[in-house]
Amino acid sequence: LRVWVWGKARTIKCVVMAVMNSRRSSTPSFILILLGCCLVLTFFSQIHAFACSTTSVTSDSIRQFSFAAGSQHDGDEGARTTSSSALFEDALFLERFKRRRDDAASKIEAERSRRPPSNSTHFADPKNVVSSILDGLLRPHDPVPYFGYEILYSSSTSHWKDVLRKSVGAPVGTPDELVFRALSASMERTNNQFGILVGLGTDQDSSTNDNTTELLAKQGDGYYTVEFPWDTLDYCDGTAWVECRLREKHSDALLVVLGWSMKQRASDGDSCWLIGGIDWQDFREKYRPGIGREEWERICG
Repeated sequence: LRVWVWGKARTIKCVVMAVMNSRRSSTPSFILILLGCCLVLTFFSQIHAFACSTTSVTSDSIRQFSFAAGSQHDGDEGARTTSSSALFEDALFLERFKRRRDDAASKIEAERSRRPPSNSTHFADPKNVVSSILDGLLRPHDPVPYFGYEILYSSSTSHWKDVLRKSVGAPVGTPDELVFRALSASMERTNNQFGILVGLGTDQDSSTNDNTTELLAKQGDGYYTVEFPWDTLDYCDGTAWVECRLREKHSDALLVVLGWSMKQRASDGDSCWLIGGIDWQDFREKYRPGIGREEWERICG
């Protein structure tokens, strides 16, 4: 800008000098004056146009800056709104989670109260205790994982708990939860003799296409029925004997005979029945006569 103004001033200076020299020459002075006025008017008109253009650019810049600032302000407001909405949704999700957790815990406790060991009058008969334990093992992971094994373990005396713990190789002091997991892994493996209690272990050939057993196991519905051929033998000294038979649901074939040695808990005001021992006799061809058993006469089974 300074160079441009300096150039125009130099031109005006030359015109003025020419006018002054025209007095000494024959050049008409009015022509030079007219030329100088044109140059002056041109100079000021260009300065005015430049000033207007600068003002326009400045106004546009101000408007763009104002728009950008407004957009940034709106963006900050939107970010704060989005953050508040996210916090509200997180709080709502946490509240729902706590409510569902508490509801699940209440249902589990209610289910435990309906299972042995219990002083309920329903479990005053050891046969009902045995039935509840077998029913829990048929649905070992309902309502929570390993729930059926928890019932079995909790309904056992200290002696029988040691037997169960040693059967899965768990050392003394192993947490109960780990014992439940070990029992599950042992009893639910393929071709386990005691898998019948959890819906497995039939004489079916694994090469066949019959999936009835697998389907029943998934539904928690055993393929056997429980039969109590005799009344409970109560020795009236805090111990009792219960015999039950597992029969194939469709053919009524005898599968297993179990003898349950029951013992009442020796605590003041607590007379619930616990498992003191289980006698197992297997009549399935695949497992006959059973681990550690001698062959029974065929007439007996």
